[in-house]
Amino acid sequence: MPLKLAFSTVACPDLTLDQVAAKAKEWGYDGLELRTLGAGGSGLSSDPALSEPAKVGRVLSDAGVEPVCLSTSLALHHKDDTAQYRTHYQLTELLDAAATMGCPAVRVFGNKIEPHENPRNVQQRIAHNVEKLCDKAGELGVQVLFENAGSFAAAKQWWTILNQLDHPMVGLCWNVANAAAIGEDSMVSVPMLNHRLRLAKVKDTVVGAGIGYVQLGEGNVGIEAFLNRLLGVGYRRYVTVEWDRLWMPNLEAADTFLPEAHERLKGWLAAAAERFELYETTEAKQAKKNAPKARAELVKK
Repeated sequence: MPLKLAFSTVACPDLTLDQVAAKAKEWGYDGLELRTLGAGGSGLSSDPALSEPAKVGRVLSDAGVEPVCLSTSLALHHKDDTAQYRTHYQLTELLDAAATMGCPAVRVFGNKIEPHENPRNVQQRIAHNVEKLCDKAGELGVQVLFENAGSFAAAKQWWTILNQLDHPMVGLCWNVANAAAIGEDSMVSVPMLNHRLRLAKVKDTVVGAGIGYVQLGEGNVGIEAFLNRLLGVGYRRYVTVEWDRLWMPNLEAADTFLPEAHERLKGWLAAAAERFELYETTEAKQAKKNAPKARAELVKK
């Protein structure tokens, strides 16, 4: 497949890291998005905070599964110096942990614009706050990825922030469902953000209906169109499935949902690969076919 597939460990809150890694392999996934609630957090048996980072890396390596992203609840919108210092300290530790476990990225949020605040000021503050982490991220080779959510769900906001910052170690984990919830189509967001997209996240719902999350393709978020647009701009990274059973335990069990989601994604990607001729263009195939004849003509001349 032209893209690799992963899922977030929020889908399996009761499984240990060893168990969820084994399930990922069984269900055909290449990687895992590792959700962490931080030290002292509870409710997620696979939380990397419950183990040494080196052990986390060994468990995944032994299972043949890649760590895709260490996803946190932390946000960088804070105006209060104490809150921002605490967040900076936590993220510094998490970057170290991600590097040790062989994980290429740490996920954070922009999160919130207070009613009385100027959005541009908050955008500048987020850029300033993440800039302090860039040297550390560069030294370790671990990216800081913002996920679009809350007050920062739209592509234009992130285009502004990331172009202001313009650092190769900062990018986006793009949640297509969060963009769809504010009425933004991937036809807008994907071309606008382009190379800033470092991780793609998919989940589906019927936007505006309030029915909750559904199997991929059974809502109107437009997952298949999102994949096509990613491929169209040259995206060749991970797509991770988010199934929020950690927060919504009444959702369908992961061992039913995730294998089916994998098959649907695999089918869409196979169709897209054929449509985009990702492996070899028609012109390249024809040129290869004509090569012996062309060489013969050159010899005659």
